[in-house]
Amino acid sequence: MLFSPPLESTDPESTMCGIFAYASYLTERDRKFILETLLNGLQRMEYRGYDSAGLEIEGDEPGKPLIFKEVGKVQFLKKKCMEEPLDFGRTFLSQTSIAHTRWATHGAPSTTNCHPHESDAQREFTVVLVAYSTMASSPTVDKELRLVLEKRGYAFKSDTDTEVAAVLAKYLYDSQKGKQITFTALIKSVIMELEGAFAFVFKSIHYPDEVVIARRGSPVLI
Repeated sequence: MLFSPPLESTDPESTMCGIFAYASYLTERDRKFILETLLNGLQRMEYRGYDSAGLEIEGDEPGKPLIFKEVGKVQFLKKKCMEEPLDFGRTFLSQTSIAHTRWATHGAPSTTNCHPHESDAQREFTVVLVAYSTMASSPTVDKELRLVLEKRGYAFKSDTDTEVAAVLAKYLYDSQKGKQITFTALIKSVIMELEGAFAFVFKSIHYPDEVVIARRGSPVLI
């Protein structure tokens, strides 16, 4: 399990997000247990107050993860998840799942701006992030990355800076042109383009049963 609580700071725009991830390997877990683990983890970080929450779990088919998001407290996300027509008894021998609670600093509270953020419609790469001030410490950096990626044909649908990291991961992956690269090496390349303090978890359909966790300045417990 991974737990990244908010930074202790008097600046409300730099502290009020939290991430939680759960990975199990060769240990059978059912979908209900996985969801409850994620939701309980998010509720442990709700002491500061949040405006939206979201999570990602494995789907019924390989390479087709499920993402659920909701505006408001974690209890609303929990209600939404439990009302979905899911096979809660489905078991997974290995799985990775990620979750996030958000306090809006880039874009209004909405399911579009809520994490996890996706690189594209196929959700090749997804990410949850806690950033101090901003992921890219200057809005100019965020804007420049967006412009570069948009010129190369990549699209954005949220107002957040976090989405840039997901799209950048896909761009760098696509740039390999079939060459094999490890998930860790790929995310290290993403980090090189980012500034500021942050903690995040990346998940990808190209690297099943793997997550990459990274931090710079922000606390992470594993």
